[in-house]
Amino acid sequence: MVWSLEIGPVDVNKLLVSAPVSSSPRLTRNALPAVRESRRRRQGLATFAAMLLVVALAAPIPANAADVSPLVAFLLEPGEMSGFTPGKPRVFRTVAAIETVSGEKPTESKAKRYEAEGFIEAATARMHSNAEPSAKGISSVFEFETPMDAKAEMKAELKEEIDPAALRKEGILDYLVLRHFKIPEVPGAVAFAFVSNRAAKMAGLESGVAKALFVEGNCLFAVGVGRFKSDEVVEPVISGVQAIFNRSGGICP
Repeated sequence: MVWSLEIGPVDVNKLLVSAPVSSSPRLTRNALPAVRESRRRRQGLATFAAMLLVVALAAPIPANAADVSPLVAFLLEPGEMSGFTPGKPRVFRTVAAIETVSGEKPTESKAKRYEAEGFIEAATARMHSNAEPSAKGISSVFEFETPMDAKAEMKAELKEEIDPAALRKEGILDYLVLRHFKIPEVPGAVAFAFVSNRAAKMAGLESGVAKALFVEGNCLFAVGVGRFKSDEVVEPVISGVQAIFNRSGGICP
């Protein structure tokens, strides 16, 4: 899935890689390998967090009366995700408008997939935490032509994001543990989290990324959270998904 954001992408790599890796003002020669490893882990986690939470940007559409999308009503509202507040919603309606965080277009195969699935439009909002500025979240809803199309995209995304072979190839599991969790009272939802493992914590990393996907009607919903100073990411996602599900009434759009 692709998410649009009102503001420019957060440079998560810069945020994490520049974070201090040692409380000591001086480094010995023997300490350098450990520092390099800590930086490598930070960069890897940052890259993966960005992939899950701020995968893409889209050209915003002015929110005037003619352009208001009914999908905006299915985004998270203030007070619905514990610890997070939504930013201004954005809507986009064409695959051609999509850009990745780095300004690149989706791969040709992914663009063709969106088109084949009958992509109609999407609404997204970035979630912010005043108490923890580095923490980020996302709420998105993508409308397709049929429920089958929405389910097909959900299946494709899950394969991309939690396929064991891909995770091993990228080295993600070297410093993160994949955990699945349930969303009570939301049938069909698939939720997962990547949290720092023991090796990462020993390197000074205690971070987490969680995401949940579910389909209602013709729409695919996603709620995600990334925290770079804590691995407590599951509860905000659960509360957010439950709030949207309770408001949607099983119908979208």
